[in-house]
Amino acid sequence: MFQAFRIYDFVKGDENSDFYGVFIDRLYPRGVKKEIFCSFLWLKSVTPSNELRSWFHEDKEARFEEFKVKFKTELADKEATAGLNELKILEKKHGKIALLTATKDINLSHVAVLLELLRE
Repeated sequence: MFQAFRIYDFVKGDENSDFYGVFIDRLYPRGVKKEIFCSFLWLKSVTPSNELRSWFHEDKEARFEEFKVKFKTELADKEATAGLNELKILEKKHGKIALLTATKDINLSHVAVLLELLRE
């Protein structure tokens, strides 16, 4: 089972202790101590390219549908496919996987696209 969390909310509570944490942003999250962060897997291979991320951030609401198509295309490359397979293996091993992000709106981000693909 995959579930998305903001990393800032996830590290505050013990109710998430049965989740295996995987950070899925390209940039390090501001304000998260390295001692806490090192307990998570950082999987950059399933994140949007810098170019796509920058383009999308200019107008998230207007570009979200086009972003989804472009991001799914990026996720079809060899490195990203290996990352998605790694997430599926981790799910089989640990059961509950927390997809962690610093993004403020998870439903309007790459995380929503990843959840959609992983739940297919």
